[in-house]
Amino acid sequence: MLMSIFIQLKLPISLLSTINKDQFSKRKNDTLDPEQFVECIECGRKMHQICVLHNEIIWPSGFVCDGCLKKSGRTRRENKFSARRLPTTRLGTFLENRVNEFLRRQNHPESGEVIVRVVHTSEKTVEVKPGMKARFVDSGEMAEQFPYRTKALFAFEEIDGVDLCFFGMHVQEYGSDCPQPNQRRVYISYLDSVHFFRPKCLRTAVYHEILIGYLEYVKKLGYTTGHIWACPPSEGDDYIFHCHPPDQKIPKPKRLQEWYKKMLDKSVSERIVHDYKDIFKQATEDRLTSAKELPYFEGDFWPNVLEESIKELEQEEEERKREENTSNESTDVSKGDSKNAKKKNNKKTSKNKSSLSRGNKKKPGMPNVSNDLSQKLYATMEKHKEVFFVIRLIAGPQA
Repeated sequence: MLMSIFIQLKLPISLLSTINKDQFSKRKNDTLDPEQFVECIECGRKMHQICVLHNEIIWPSGFVCDGCLKKSGRTRRENKFSARRLPTTRLGTFLENRVNEFLRRQNHPESGEVIVRVVHTSEKTVEVKPGMKARFVDSGEMAEQFPYRTKALFAFEEIDGVDLCFFGMHVQEYGSDCPQPNQRRVYISYLDSVHFFRPKCLRTAVYHEILIGYLEYVKKLGYTTGHIWACPPSEGDDYIFHCHPPDQKIPKPKRLQEWYKKMLDKSVSERIVHDYKDIFKQATEDRLTSAKELPYFEGDFWPNVLEESIKELEQEEEERKREENTSNESTDVSKGDSKNAKKKNNKKTSKNKSSLSRGNKKKPGMPNVSNDLSQKLYATMEKHKEVFFVIRLIAGPQA
């Protein structure tokens, strides 16, 4: 149960200009919402609404319990709001066919039919943040925004006559009309599941089939590169589904990375994916020399890293200037002792050179980067390289 502390105000806030501490009381937020009951219109028996899966929108004429239906030889009216009735799309049908063909090959007695639907598609743009904008956009070196198409797709399985939504995925698709470096790239921004798929032994395989199927589909459309950030949710956080079963464990980072690697290895063996690398290795091989060359996705880790790095560099520059001003002032005061001043300056220059030399040290194979922002970017990439996958869908430099 989620527990939190909140403060209750005893007086209307509109009547107060200042609030004294004694006007608050400390409470614990441990109130549980009562379960809603629904009453059978024939026998009057009360049941939990969620347990009997009754929805007034679907069955506006009222609830009839299974006992009364069985006694009179009737069946419940069909639910017209089923997953199968959701509008179909080429992507949804492609994934659905792939998953169901896989399940037929497995021939497991518990396997049911999986339904995949793209439930949302919209055109959006990601705006370049202020730090990067000032450095690269204003000078015309980088686009101000990147258009993309966002899609939300979900997978359902019918269990005991009820549609169960067990898997969801949000993606960003940057097409041929998008400026570089985002052109013809896809970014899997969110992926989530609840562990109710049957049979349990095929659950991971079905998730992988959906992901591999998506990569295959976008490859056929002409996309060249896929990107995945393998980041498990923090304790208490949820990505797509608003809650999860208490016994469903959150994967540890290493386990999630291995989960994605297993999926990508399978996609390589099926020749759907050409190859995949971590982001540090890919940047090194691509000879990335400027932050403007790094793909820029909505909600991704790297736009925030770049902004923080730019702020750090600006603060370092301000500090350096202050030190220079202080040094100049002290030099003016001690003009009488010119020899000592020269010795101090020589020592400082020597120290700065050695510091600069240490900062410019790079690993073998890394491209020469002359600016501090690129150096910071490479350092962060190396630190977090295990969680960022760059997937080449086709061979060649254009990927």
